[in-house]
This record gives sequence, C-alpha cells and structure tokens, in this order.
Amino acid sequence: MKPLWLLPTLLAAVAGLGLAQQQLPEGEGKKLLQDRCRSCHSLDPVLSRKSSHDEWQQLVVKMVGYGAELNDKEIDVAVDYLTKYFGAQSSGDSADERTAKRFIEGICSSCHDSNFIKETEATRDEWMEIVKRMNGKGAGLSERDVELLAEYLAKNYGRK
Repeated sequence: MKPLWLLPTLLAAVAGLGLAQQQLPEGEGKKLLQDRCRSCHSLDPVLSRKSSHDEWQQLVVKMVGYGAELNDKEIDVAVDYLTKYFGAQSSGDSADERTAKRFIEGICSSCHDSNFIKETEATRDEWMEIVKRMNGKGAGLSERDVELLAEYLAKNYGRK
C-alpha cells in the first residue's frame, strides 16, 4: 500500500519553509538575514522580537562570536534592517498588533488580497474559525498566534 499521508505531509513542510521568508519585509538586509541567520536557526525569534538599535547590535555581534559569517559592513546592514523593521517602538501599535499585522502582510497576503480581510466582517468566534481553518492549510501559526490574530481581526475587522 502506498503511503498516502506522505504527499500532504511533504507539501505542508515545503509550504512552511517559506513562511519566515514571506514575513520579512523587503529592504536592504533581508537577503542577509535569510542567507546568514537561517543557516544556523529559524527567523522566528527575530520576527517576534522588538529590540533597540543597541540591543540588535549586541545580538548580531554575539552571533558573529558564535560563528555567523558577517563582516563589519554586513553587521551594520543587518542591525539597521533589524532596527528599522523589528525595532522597539515607544508609541503606536502594541507588540501584539504589530505581530498580527506582520502575519497578515506575510502569511495571509501570500494567498489573499487585502480586500478579503476588509470585506470579511466577522465576530471574534468567526474570525477564530477562519484563522484556524487557514492555519490547517499551512499558515504555520502557534496556538497563541492564532488567538492573537483572531483578536486583532475581530477588533479591527469585526462586525460593525
């Protein structure tokens, strides 16, 4: 008997490989993170972190100490990129809101255009069901992130 479970499992794994890439904003430094940082670890810690310029500088230099191959110019590019897109912000959206927006921009928009979310007026429970269904199709969100995204969508795109 052929292992019928193998193809869906492989497809889900391949789809999951691109999630971190999709979540990184375009900019000088993106390719550097994809090529150098991902050679040792996933980018998930980067995507969930908000640090100051100095904190990113310390972390990148620490990674070089662990063997990351970055010259001084590349360190500056990486730190500037991380600070610009994943820097600590003193005001504006909360960390959870920024994270939810990144999920929408990076994961949701890889299959849906922006009108899908804007035109879907749903309750929190309905958004939860939608997000769980999409997660089952390979979105790759943790349970906490599913909750976070459903909360954000209900708050910003809930029934009027």
